[in-house]
Amino acid sequence: MKNRQQIILVIILFFACTIYSQQKVIGVNWKKSTVDKDFDITKIFNKETGLKISNKEFEILVQQNPNLFLEREIDKAGNVIRYLYDNNNPNGKNNLSTNSDTSTMEPFPNFNLTTLSGTKIELSKLNGKIVILRFELSATDFHFKKQEIEELDEQINALENKNAVKAIIIFQCSESDVRKGFDLENSNFELVANGQNFMDKYGISRYPYTLLIDQKGNLIAEYSHSEDIILKEQLNK
Repeated sequence: MKNRQQIILVIILFFACTIYSQQKVIGVNWKKSTVDKDFDITKIFNKETGLKISNKEFEILVQQNPNLFLEREIDKAGNVIRYLYDNNNPNGKNNLSTNSDTSTMEPFPNFNLTTLSGTKIELSKLNGKIVILRFELSATDFHFKKQEIEELDEQINALENKNAVKAIIIFQCSESDVRKGFDLENSNFELVANGQNFMDKYGISRYPYTLLIDQKGNLIAEYSHSEDIILKEQLNK
């Protein structure tokens, strides 16, 4: 009996690892796969009822649908609170931005980031500042987009009070990759690595992508092209 339980547990964990290698479209012809290394089978809930799904129920669901999709509910620090199973959308079709809370001119959900230098940044403590929140996949090809960051840095440095702006880049890749790839000196941008959960939380599916948050913490604009950002205009509003 004990051996049978161990075998079932191994099967469940195998399926768990399998389903949490998921693909997301990030443009017209590009896709990325992500693996949730910290997947916790005890955090699976039914989205409709709010009830926890047992290991046995989860095993049956995966046997019925090996491509089972679980939506991730993520807190302000980028941690997965729980996984939600939607019986009406078991494959996650047309669901790339399920967790997105980003709607313009509404309070942007609070976040708590830790930069590569160890600095803690919490949105709720940035009142009075405009926040540039840029999302990048990899730092290895950063030299292709370096000019965009340089131009934003120029705008920030030209302000009478550059401290009125908090500039952040969240990278999907690891800390070591960011340190190797981001070679700008004296940049105003603070860097965050391993940001996949934040990208999922805010429904970011195209890269690079930039959000602009005003002095009151409201999302005021979203940009696929950073050259459209004019900070002086935003500060004068």
